[in-house]
Amino acid sequence: MSDTNNEILLQEEKQDSKEYRRSLWIVEHREKIGNIGIVILAIFDICLVLFVVWSLVDAFVLSAGNEQRSVIESVSLNQEDLHAYTEAQAADSMIVSDTSTFPSANNKYDFYTQIENPNEDWWAEFEYQFVFEGGSTGIKQGFILPQSKKPIVELAFVNDAGLQNAQFQFESISWHRIDHHLVPDYVTWSQDRLDLEIQNPTIMQDPTIDKNGLFRTTFTVHNNTAFNYYNPTFYLLLKRGATVVGVNKTQLQTLVAGETQEVVVNWFGTTLSASQVDVVPDLNLFDTRLYKSLEGSETIDTRTFAP
Repeated sequence: MSDTNNEILLQEEKQDSKEYRRSLWIVEHREKIGNIGIVILAIFDICLVLFVVWSLVDAFVLSAGNEQRSVIESVSLNQEDLHAYTEAQAADSMIVSDTSTFPSANNKYDFYTQIENPNEDWWAEFEYQFVFEGGSTGIKQGFILPQSKKPIVELAFVNDAGLQNAQFQFESISWHRIDHHLVPDYVTWSQDRLDLEIQNPTIMQDPTIDKNGLFRTTFTVHNNTAFNYYNPTFYLLLKRGATVVGVNKTQLQTLVAGETQEVVVNWFGTTLSASQVDVVPDLNLFDTRLYKSLEGSETIDTRTFAP
């Protein structure tokens, strides 16, 4: 038993001796260890500074040209993609027919052309005028709905020198994309608002009224929509066969839902030889000023009275 205890004591003495020698060595070489640590930190700092300097020199001197070219190429590529996307999403140009002019009395002329908007999701507001050799008409404002055609006219323009090479000209165009959150189905939405039934368009002449004669067109319009309208406009196109030979327009004060109105339009001046008249309604469905608010009358709720 004593031998076992002696062995344990010897082992503990050896362990204590090792720890003592290790501690003594550390104490004796503490200054040298500190100096070595300082040198290692200094070397690390120098390497870090050299790395930063090298990175700056490489970025701004050695690789600056390549980096600049890469940035330019990247920007150009992005610009090309953006341009391609913009063109793909932009509205297509409007289609404009040839301009016709129709002389009337007292050196007055009527201008006529037709424009077409081929876009499904875009409607437009625009400024326009008719130009000819030596002059032009005044600038006016117009609009056109998506996927529609409409006449554009200038009536009774006075010009003593006559007209040559008359053309329609846009001065500015402002495109508006349909908000499908507000109008999910434009076709149905517009049909519900454009259901104006034109009935019995006729042409009459009465040369007995005055020496110049009176050319008169009549038609009946019935509002099949659920909307009341302020100042609805109607274009009248006199035709001989398929050719337009005269133009006019008229505007009603109001046209309420379910109403039928008889419309008479007088044409003074040159007697026109026409076989039919086309009546084209023209309503800017996106203009809130078009709509006349519904009117109602007060009623008595009989449920409030005892029997």
